[in-house]
Amino acid sequence: MSRTIRNDTETDAESMTGPSGNRRLWLLALSGAVAMFLVQPPADLWLLAWLAPLPWLAIVADERLPGRHPWRAVWAGGLLHWLLAIHWLRLPHPATSIGWVALSAYLAVYLPLFVWTARRLVGRWRWPLLPAAAVSWMACEQLRGWVLGGFTFAMLGHTQWRWTTLLQTADALGAVGVGGIVMVVAAAIATLIRRGVRGALGSVAVAAGVLALALGYGSWRLASAPAVTGRRLDVLLVQGSIDTELKHDPDAAADVARHYDDLTIEALTTPEHAGRPDLIVWPETMWRWGLIEIHPDEPLDDAVVEQMLGLEPAGADEATRAERQTRVRELLGRQRRDALAVYATRYGTCWLVGLDRQVVTPHVPAGVENFNAAVFLDPEGVALACYDKMHPVMFGEYVPLADRFPVLYRLTPLPGGLTPGKAPVAVDVAGFTVAPTICYETALPGAFRSLVRGLAAAGRRPDLIVNLTNDGWFWGSSELDMHLVAAVFRAVEVRTPVVVAANTGFSASIDGSGRLLARGPRRATAALRVTVGPDGRTSPWLVAGTLPIGLCVAIMAAAAAESLVSWRRGKDRPSTEGAGGSSLEPS
Repeated sequence: MSRTIRNDTETDAESMTGPSGNRRLWLLALSGAVAMFLVQPPADLWLLAWLAPLPWLAIVADERLPGRHPWRAVWAGGLLHWLLAIHWLRLPHPATSIGWVALSAYLAVYLPLFVWTARRLVGRWRWPLLPAAAVSWMACEQLRGWVLGGFTFAMLGHTQWRWTTLLQTADALGAVGVGGIVMVVAAAIATLIRRGVRGALGSVAVAAGVLALALGYGSWRLASAPAVTGRRLDVLLVQGSIDTELKHDPDAAADVARHYDDLTIEALTTPEHAGRPDLIVWPETMWRWGLIEIHPDEPLDDAVVEQMLGLEPAGADEATRAERQTRVRELLGRQRRDALAVYATRYGTCWLVGLDRQVVTPHVPAGVENFNAAVFLDPEGVALACYDKMHPVMFGEYVPLADRFPVLYRLTPLPGGLTPGKAPVAVDVAGFTVAPTICYETALPGAFRSLVRGLAAAGRRPDLIVNLTNDGWFWGSSELDMHLVAAVFRAVEVRTPVVVAANTGFSASIDGSGRLLARGPRRATAALRVTVGPDGRTSPWLVAGTLPIGLCVAIMAAAAAESLVSWRRGKDRPSTEGAGGSSLEPS
């Protein structure tokens, strides 16, 4: 009898570690990659997100991983997932295909990290699968939101943006926390499949309790949303549809301005909208004639001064030459501003427009600072404020160290890099405080939190956050969906309405509870006339930020440190087993 049991055990072990076990591991890794892709745009099968992690959780729960290099299969699963999820990164330029593969390879590392951490917590720390999977998943998603400036698209929690009640938990735990709730339920289902009803009762009860608690919190937060009874801010979001390419077209500036001006005038004269809006918004860089500023320490060529002011008077002294240089600097800057003023006076209301801003200065190695900016102009065409984007995209808008070594830009399709702005900006528009952001700043939870907290500390908490973005680089792909979902989560986290003006889409209006009130079309023109009321609520996220989720990262770090110490002492080694060969399922 004992011989039979031993033979059965050996057969099971061989099936797990032999060729069939290795095939099973690859199947689980790759099927999990496809499943996790399908719950994100463009397929967007969001209800399946509660089941999609099951193949990867099966890898976590296996007693041992087969083959000599099982982590290669796990990493390959992560690579496939990210190649599918961010396929749109190859669209802007042939060179970005290299970035697509490189970024996918980097992001793929988080799947082995998740599997290893969860297996460590279950096998060595004797945690149940449910908390081990949830903590490990949240730690990995938080890490990828921190490392290298952060990449937060395609989070598991993002799949649930339509479930407004559940979405409210983001104001306490962020998008990472919402994904943790989904993983809790998925882990309970995995335990149910593996251990049966009787063996999984505890896990199912815990998952049901967590979900009920989240929905109860969400219902309470929705009930506490303020009713807007007074005047609302009237905003016109102008969405053109111009696909963007990395090439110089001398006629593009005039064509883009004409395209957006026609859409604006048409929207202002449409019969169904009486009166002027309080604010008109054009997307990022849709005014192609950038502003220019010349630093007082930057000497101008004499030929430029003479072209602008005529020949220098005979016998002119240094004071006269300096005064002429100052006048030319002012004239060069005013020429660009005057062109903007012409359009602003035609619209007859406050106008927020995205453009480039250039500062010529001798105080930087490149001799020039380039800013991605948003300018507020009043109905008379006077500039009220200028916001410079504070968080440029690495390798998309700047190359690290290239500010000191400009030659690095010769290795990329970028003509130059952006200089980060120094501070947020808030402007009073018709009695409302409006703060702009630009492009992927909606994908940075910490940036939004810092913006609201910083302005609130100065007594200028925004009633509305406006995002200007140009998604024409991505040709109507699923990047548009992911970018919009990021804005939905930011609105909930900071309890502040967000409106988006996006070239090619999706322009949108989102309230402080994350409800999508209006949305423009995909890769088509639109003029959205929306009204916005302030929210004004505070949130645990504004107070504590990532601190609660940071505890998950601390647990991961502790598990890694404990493993390293054990390995150095010779008591542990990098292993495919759970805990020295023990079962990963707690008894």
